[in-house]
Amino acid sequence: MRYENIKTVVLSCLILISLILTWTLWTYTPTYDKMENNPSYVDDVKIGKTKMLEDHIQPSLILAHFASTHKGLLNKDMDTWTNEMKKWSISDVVRISNTSFERPEDFYDFVHGNQTMEILYPTEMSLSTFQSMYEVKGTMPSGTFDRIILKPGQADNVSQSVRIYFVNYETKEIYEANIKGFNEAAWEKHYKDIQSNGQDYIAFKREDKSVLFLPEQPTPLQQKSYKQEMISSDKFRNALFDNMKIVEENELSGQTVYNDSKRMLELSKTKPLMAYTNYEDATQSDQSVATDKEGAIKRSFDFVNAHAGWTDPYYLTEWNSDASYQSVTFQLHEDYYPVFNDDDLSKVTLKSSGQNISEYKRPTFQLGKLSDEYGKKIKLPSGKAVIKEIEGKENFDDSKLKNIIVGYELQTEKDFTNVITLKPYWFYKYDGIWYKIVDKAEQGGDKDGLE
Repeated sequence: MRYENIKTVVLSCLILISLILTWTLWTYTPTYDKMENNPSYVDDVKIGKTKMLEDHIQPSLILAHFASTHKGLLNKDMDTWTNEMKKWSISDVVRISNTSFERPEDFYDFVHGNQTMEILYPTEMSLSTFQSMYEVKGTMPSGTFDRIILKPGQADNVSQSVRIYFVNYETKEIYEANIKGFNEAAWEKHYKDIQSNGQDYIAFKREDKSVLFLPEQPTPLQQKSYKQEMISSDKFRNALFDNMKIVEENELSGQTVYNDSKRMLELSKTKPLMAYTNYEDATQSDQSVATDKEGAIKRSFDFVNAHAGWTDPYYLTEWNSDASYQSVTFQLHEDYYPVFNDDDLSKVTLKSSGQNISEYKRPTFQLGKLSDEYGKKIKLPSGKAVIKEIEGKENFDDSKLKNIIVGYELQTEKDFTNVITLKPYWFYKYDGIWYKIVDKAEQGGDKDGLE
């Protein structure tokens, strides 16, 4: 009897222990060290903001062409158009033959002719890049464009009352498509609005019949000054390296260098600039470049977006492609005007030699508070005066003249190192180099250009 009692007690104890262990297992929560105390862990780094691709690819000019005049949309109204384009639905994009243009001027009449609206971009880009920003149904053909042309269609075809064309001005390739969300009434409204409120533009025709458009009247722009806000070098370092435990730091002449044998980050001590190199990606084969040339712009944008690297308004201004690499440049803009600087303090430039980014260069500051102390309005010369000035250059060849625009030069104050001034000038691109036009009073009679 005693033996049976002992068995009962032991069995009851075992059952109780089993229940306790089961409960403990179900309710157990492991204790981890906090991530911030673990030196091998790096939080997601945010330098600025994450954005959408269409926030950083903006038209440089929007024109409405009439029988004998040309009108341009004011810069302050650019957002109106990008918002309008978000409503579009584009489909059936096809390349159309340009053999119907018997003379060179026929192509330019098609692009700049009466009852045409023209949306110009500062550089060519792939059609697939446009599809990444806006609604395009179906497969985009392989090709590039640098402007969009809108024309009213045939009156007897209501569904296609407005036609959209993607045009490459250099190669003269044209892609036609259907467009919904922008009917003839919307086209008429915008066309007449630019006619009534737009700025007058003159057409500078070069020997090959191509055209550059410039504001007819003098352009008044405000000179502006900003406080320079430095971005912590730790943010760039932590954003661009996977494991800080294996990163070496070296102080060299004029710069601090971080290296993990695969990547290198150079931070200048004399200028607010950084340069990042990924050696692994730089050695990828040329074949991988050729397979994804058209993805270079989005790939570059996504790389910066991954560490929320967008600070000020940087818009796409250049896409260069060759057999060995892709180069993409986003340039600082002020009120939609590009900002230039000798030391590349106004550019975010990325290169890819394969599917990933191999080089990344950018300023390490952002524009802070706007100061009213230095502000003054500067009236830039008229378009006619600027053309006369450029044509007067020694050995001028208009085939080398690619663009003429209004912009700002980023200047650092000599007495106030933390102040940045944006001063308006005319700029022109000649033989691949940007120059600024300086008046005689500023240069003591000399009119040197700015490379």
